[in-house]
Amino acid sequence: MHALWYRLMVEERLYSITEAAAKLGVSPATIATWIRLGIAKASRQDELGRNRYTDADLVEMERRFQERQAQKRTR
Repeated sequence: MHALWYRLMVEERLYSITEAAAKLGVSPATIATWIRLGIAKASRQDELGRNRYTDADLVEMERRFQERQAQKRTR
């Protein structure tokens, strides 16, 4: 079982902030703002301590952003 878990972890795609921004159609500065606002969070860091984002992180960022936009519209 450990070998399967390790293989899944190794195969998981990790994105830099620039790559994550491109996938979401926003600028890296927007993601940096989302981090400050608590909308975005990296679940991984690389060996140099840089934030890395998984596909699940990107889905969660988009969900939180949409939720925040909906709250703004109802105010």
